Amino acid sequence: MEVGKTNGEILDRLNTLLTRTRDGERGYQEAAENVKDTELKSLFLAQSRQRGEFAMEIDREVRTLGGDPETTTSLVADLHRAWINIKSTITGHSDKAIVEECKRGDGQALDDYQEILKNTSLMASTRELLLRQKERIESAHASMARLADVV
Repeated sequence: MEVGKTNGEILDRLNTLLTRTRDGERGYQEAAENVKDTELKSLFLAQSRQRGEFAMEIDREVRTLGGDPETTTSLVADLHRAWINIKSTITGHSDKAIVEECKRGDGQALDDYQEILKNTSLMASTRELLLRQKERIESAHASMARLADVV
């Protein structure tokens, strides 16, 4: 663990996580708009709301630490959502393809959380917040993996 991180570096990493969390919120929203199955639509909307709550929590944490929260999404996520739209069009809005993309997105989110938790010296309250969020994303990722096998 890098113990010499300055507050600015920690805020940068939290802001990166905040941006990616907002990406997940929008990605799930996009997925909900593109699936046919109403249960999947409800699940994706719930995941989108959850990621929105996570973003608000990280936003508050950044402010608590004296930083200015990022307010945008990443270019990579914008491109990913465009890819979901293209892929959905090509596959006839295949629910399976969309679930696979959500699973992939959750996998990336888990990598992002692992990175900040492993390589950043965080206050206990910040670490607890991120560990709780990571646990819920792990659950969503497992659900997407199971769904990908049956859709």
